Amino acid sequence: MFIILLIVLTLTEAKQITQTFTMKQLQKQIYIPINRFGSRGIVNYKILARIIKPPKDYENRLFDIEIDFFQQDSWQLAQQRVDECSRQQDANKIVHQQIEASSDQKMSMQEGQLTYGQHHNVWLAVLNNCQHTIDKVIRLNNKNTKLEITVWFYDEGGKEFSLEEEGIFSVVTILTVFTIIGFIYNYSIFKSELKKYGEWDYAFLFVLIVIGLEATQNLFNFMHLVVYNINGKGMSAFSTISEIIQVVDNYLLMVLLILFAWGWSIEFFDMEDWDIYIPLAFLIAFAQALIVGLGRLVSKQTDYHIYESWVGYIISLIYISLAIYFYYYTNQRKKKGDQIENFYFQLKLYGMFFFLAFPLLLFVSKLVDPYKSYTIIIMGNMFARILNMILMSRLFTGKSSEYRKICIKGKSFLDRGKLL
Repeated sequence: MFIILLIVLTLTEAKQITQTFTMKQLQKQIYIPINRFGSRGIVNYKILARIIKPPKDYENRLFDIEIDFFQQDSWQLAQQRVDECSRQQDANKIVHQQIEASSDQKMSMQEGQLTYGQHHNVWLAVLNNCQHTIDKVIRLNNKNTKLEITVWFYDEGGKEFSLEEEGIFSVVTILTVFTIIGFIYNYSIFKSELKKYGEWDYAFLFVLIVIGLEATQNLFNFMHLVVYNINGKGMSAFSTISEIIQVVDNYLLMVLLILFAWGWSIEFFDMEDWDIYIPLAFLIAFAQALIVGLGRLVSKQTDYHIYESWVGYIISLIYISLAIYFYYYTNQRKKKGDQIENFYFQLKLYGMFFFLAFPLLLFVSKLVDPYKSYTIIIMGNMFARILNMILMSRLFTGKSSEYRKICIKGKSFLDRGKLL
């Protein structure tokens, strides 16, 4: 399952600035978004283009491509036009670039600046292929011939982060340090408990693994952003690993919450019907991973995040369904005594926050300016995950935790020191 997700994420890096088209693809596409960037000041751009493996018949021939630049409001206005080619009328800036077809695959380069408005500028670069200047000339049966275009945006000071990504590096840095410290702290508690009683608390171990994965994915994301801040590309391998770990991390936390809703480690420890529950759990995980992967494949450069379209709604539906399921089974638990009642009340509160955080963030992101939706859905989700880690740690490892007093393992060894 996660191998499939790895392939999909690798092929669909979230912030692509380079796109490659075959002649057949160019014939079918007319107005093609390439890249997007937001800034509060002047935006610099660099266009790099070349023809890969041109036929010998076209050696040294010049081809013209057109790039149309749209400010956010202009692009929204242009999208109302039924005829794609007429959208050029709403473009804020139009540039043409000459590409020479040669055996050494020469790279054509053009630089410039964009400025518009007084507050924020969100720019979109679009390849205008209405004239089909390349694919109309080069035969379609040349399967190896491709057009490669890179549109590179950066701020006046050389900053690579777009307006909607502003502050993400600081946030990820803080979260990385915080989660690593949290993991070390919780691991020290787990190690001391293991040394003292000689037995593992598997629920505690489960929580520790989740916290460790969160720290690891933040670390990989941090390293990716360090490089991204330098070259505008980052390290796709680190970004991909980070996203896969995040999917696994969310999945494990989801499974842990469902297990506790069933009463695991409180009312029973050995699960029955594993042959039913394990395939069902993997089916849910596969469905979520597949939805995210497909969402990346169909997402457009005009999207601020992959959850703008049907992907966000389907994932929200999955989380809401699991929230209802979790709430129902938590209410079915035997709550004899204040300690058990308090534990399940906190579990219900933390669990509902976990399942409903994403749908709520998605809803709020639809109410604000499009470029702000990234901050709400992506950064909001980061903080929601960290808050979940804190709450779950407090629930299971806090000094005043009710869990230690009511769990089966607690009855067998945590109170053993008091009895001796």
